[in-house]
Amino acid sequence: MTNEEMNPLNIIEEANSKTLDYFNKTYVSNLELVQSLKTELFELEVQIETLEKTRDLYTYHIDTRRNVFSPLTMDNAQTMTKGKQIALQIKDLEDARERLKNRIAQLEEEIVFFKDQVEMLSKASKCIHTVLVGSSHKDSVEETNLEDAIEFIEEDDAEGKALHNYNMLKLTDYEQLQYANTLDQNVKQELISNLNKLDVLKWLLNSDVARAKVTLNELHGSQESILSSLDLVLEQLNYTIDTKQPIWDQVDKLIEKYQYAHPECMIISSCDCTEHDLNLPPFITIRLIRMLREIFDNIFKHSNANKVTSKIFISSRLIDVFINDNGVGIPEDYLDRSSWSSGLHKLHETIYQLDGKLQIQGDLISGTNVRFSFPIKK
Repeated sequence: MTNEEMNPLNIIEEANSKTLDYFNKTYVSNLELVQSLKTELFELEVQIETLEKTRDLYTYHIDTRRNVFSPLTMDNAQTMTKGKQIALQIKDLEDARERLKNRIAQLEEEIVFFKDQVEMLSKASKCIHTVLVGSSHKDSVEETNLEDAIEFIEEDDAEGKALHNYNMLKLTDYEQLQYANTLDQNVKQELISNLNKLDVLKWLLNSDVARAKVTLNELHGSQESILSSLDLVLEQLNYTIDTKQPIWDQVDKLIEKYQYAHPECMIISSCDCTEHDLNLPPFITIRLIRMLREIFDNIFKHSNANKVTSKIFISSRLIDVFINDNGVGIPEDYLDRSSWSSGLHKLHETIYQLDGKLQIQGDLISGTNVRFSFPIKK
């Protein structure tokens, strides 16, 4: 054993690091479990609400509809009405809901405890390291995020930064070129063509009314095409994202849009926001919505899935997203196979800009799992 290994501070640092790792993993695990339980709670409340509406239909039903002239039977006395059956089902579900709420409350208390331990052990780790190296905190080991205990992208070397910056500039120029092409080909050229058709229409109105009607219909169709192209550009320029609305409303509207557009696929989504008065910077809302669009567009374009599950956790310091589809999966070298300008490349670069973390894994059995998270810095 070397002198360094025998150093008491090194032993303390190693023990502290292992303890910190344990509490980190437990903290993250409990967070994920709470999200899952809250999804179950939501589904349970939907079942209760549905049964309550059904029970209302039987509110005026009674056990016996006999009058004084009806023959007496013993069976009717033992028969339970449909309303009572539903009431018992509701009671069972309400009991289950109460147990679930208690379990969530208990886990949330544990989460607070584990978070406190992470903060304390993290501070201890920094202090120990400072004593060992005799330097300031700037030279200490990589920082641990206290809010979410998720590792984020650390500072790359100069070459890595330059590569990311280069890619981001290329992607920005590529997107602007796409917008310009759409405006030129689908808007400007159509407007020029329509002006020519209007000149022809003036002449046709006096000479050939039937042909004038055909030209008028062509103009109408062309105008609809122009409006559609403009809507597409406006959406790509984030004009359709209302950052003044709560972010969970924006997420819900986006999911509803995909549910309407793809009724053949079951989309199950939960958006858990811990602070209802949350006021995030507009660019955070815009980036989150754009990344969700990119993932869902890829799912419906490539995966051939018929079920998609998404869980989104939002707080004032962290956004954490998990999306799974039961499709054909995704190869490990998907970035090498796809064009540099593909949506997945944009996703990686956006996560890098946000100092976040992204994992995309998949196979034929489990489909594709996408997990990304990033801190919200103020």
